[in-house]
Amino acid sequence: MAAADRQFVDALARGLGLLEALSRAQRPLSNGELSKATQLAPSTVSRLTHTLTALGYTRLAPGGRAYELTPKNLALGYPILAGMSLIERARPLLKHLAEMTGETAALAVRDGLHITFVEVVPGTNMVAVRLAMGGRLPIAVSAAGIALMAALPERERRTLATRVRSYITARQGDMAVFDRCYEQATADGIAMIRDAWRPGIGGVSVAVRTANEVAALTIPISTGSVSETIMRGPLTEAIRTVAQRLEQV
Repeated sequence: MAAADRQFVDALARGLGLLEALSRAQRPLSNGELSKATQLAPSTVSRLTHTLTALGYTRLAPGGRAYELTPKNLALGYPILAGMSLIERARPLLKHLAEMTGETAALAVRDGLHITFVEVVPGTNMVAVRLAMGGRLPIAVSAAGIALMAALPERERRTLATRVRSYITARQGDMAVFDRCYEQATADGIAMIRDAWRPGIGGVSVAVRTANEVAALTIPISTGSVSETIMRGPLTEAIRTVAQRLEQV
């Protein structure tokens, strides 16, 4: 990138890459693990973690052999979330959706080849899937990600689909599962996926669009207790109804 763009700062990109790797892992990572995750030389990773720790963005986890993110990173994200009016409008509707279905309800936005949960209301069912606000999932295995992708203009959607398929191929994922979900979401706007991220977890999602914001309403489910019939019936009906209300607010 630096050779093609003289304004591009490699050191900054590498440091941000480390923060992204820690965010995706959602656990402390050693310098060796960060080196593998970012494809950077161990000596480079060591200098970057030292710098990020000195600045307060990372710290050594208990045990002293791995690094974790610090709350200082939240200062970077809060202004963005505060500027999303869609979140404010979605909160009472997410609460209604969670109460109506008993399942967790969430709002997600796209972040490159991932999605990030920007608002979460826990479900009341004993087996309701728990999500963390700020948690991320690859588009390839996420109902919310596929719903957001299907809502893109055709040219942008095709380009992103190619990138996602490359992501799946590189990780030896199940292309057939992605293709089925993507085809359905493109046809009727509902993305439904089961056991793609990890066994026992699935989700139903639909994109919502306002004048200048696009997000996805999503209901994660336990596939052991929620059948595909329920996903296609009551959960799809509930999430469509709430999405329509949100777009009208």
